[in-house]
Amino acid sequence: MYASNKTQEQYPWWSGNARFIDLSNTFIVAHVAQAALIMLWAGAFTLFELSVYAPDEPLYSQGLILLPHLATEGWGVGSGGAIVDTYSWFAIGVIHIVAAGVLAAGALFHRGRLPSSLGMASGNAAKFHFEWQDARKLGFILGHHLSILGLGALLFVIKAQFFGGLYDSSIDEVRLVSSPTLNPGIIWDYKTHLFDVNSLEDLVGGHIYVAVLLIAGGAWHILVPPFKWVERVFVFSGDGILSYSLFGIAIAGFAASYYCGFDTVSYPEKFYGPALELKSAFLPQYFEAQATLTNGYTSRVWLANAHFYLAFFFLQGGLWHFQRAMGFEISSLFKNWRQNLTFAGENPQLAYQNPNEIQPQPFPLVQYGIPEAKPQPWLKQEQPFDDYCYRLAQGIKQPSLTEINGIKNTLYQTTYKTEKYSFYQSPKKPDTKEMFGYGGRAQQLYEQPKTLAKASVYDQPITNVLYKPKQNFSVEKTAS
Repeated sequence: MYASNKTQEQYPWWSGNARFIDLSNTFIVAHVAQAALIMLWAGAFTLFELSVYAPDEPLYSQGLILLPHLATEGWGVGSGGAIVDTYSWFAIGVIHIVAAGVLAAGALFHRGRLPSSLGMASGNAAKFHFEWQDARKLGFILGHHLSILGLGALLFVIKAQFFGGLYDSSIDEVRLVSSPTLNPGIIWDYKTHLFDVNSLEDLVGGHIYVAVLLIAGGAWHILVPPFKWVERVFVFSGDGILSYSLFGIAIAGFAASYYCGFDTVSYPEKFYGPALELKSAFLPQYFEAQATLTNGYTSRVWLANAHFYLAFFFLQGGLWHFQRAMGFEISSLFKNWRQNLTFAGENPQLAYQNPNEIQPQPFPLVQYGIPEAKPQPWLKQEQPFDDYCYRLAQGIKQPSLTEINGIKNTLYQTTYKTEKYSFYQSPKKPDTKEMFGYGGRAQQLYEQPKTLAKASVYDQPITNVLYKPKQNFSVEKTAS
């Protein structure tokens, strides 16, 4: 049974979305509200960075992470990469806050106007009800998500080609990318060095291919249900779908950290600082070979390391939910381990004499330690009595009269036989009514007396004869 089918009590208190597993509309409400919070953060943090922005200092030296993104997309950047207009940044921040309000209103609408499960709704709303085991409906939902991601990549392409263009670090100017790379051979060649993009044409051309693939894949999943082998291989449950989503976010996070750390076309040095190096130690980190700032870190260092570690924790979350989807509870493993450790810890070691001494030693010389005989594992709960003289106490039960070495023996046994034995033989032709039996069969209990053909020698009763001890007259006379 999948983890998503289990009862709510088996989820910890901090698993807030667990209560929405079987409530499709409430599940949508929660996720729309989370999208509103993300949008609100983006807008509010943009305005916060704008409030602390210093025009006379580089962007990368001020600990900013959102304004460099806007500058890379060409917003507010003039000749020579100079920041000439911050009003567009302010407008973008406000638009994100307004969008957050729209999403929050949508969450409130779903919460107040629709039932908790869309399966109980009427009209078009019922079409969006889903079950975690319904592979066709989940494919339908996945198709819409892919299509929206494809539209996002397409909007980036439109911005680069028709609306202002992008900042080009090679010429230190913002320009339109009028001829993006559409040659499939050039795009395919990036499969071995995906992160080494060296021109805006290749960058925009790659986004065109990504947008086409996402939209085409979305249309495929909307129209075509998953194949049978897909249903066999993939886990269709709440934890299963969540684990796949977290794996996808982790891959995107690792890719973003690598791009940010080394690629200077997507993340220009003008706004993020010099390229970094990666130290693969116990705790991997991106760092500058020669520190650019005397105090603090550049925007590239902050973004690269933050993306890497966030992706790492998303990966752990994906593994956690995947093991739950497969029916394995690692929490139960830790619980059993703690119980066994507690059981072993509550049994102290036995005291015994030093085996090198023949005679018993006084009490101060009694040693405490591990017996010379090899003990059984600590987590083994029971051992037979005849294994060692001295060993660790394992909580052995009291001996039982009916059980020896795990085998139950019967002290007294009664044998029951199915055959019936008669103490008295029944006559061949019974003529008496004093009979009893079971069912239609009757059997006499006592044999009837038989008439003797010849009279017995002892027709008359024998008289009683009294036997007395014979007197010894000779002795009596002598005594007299």
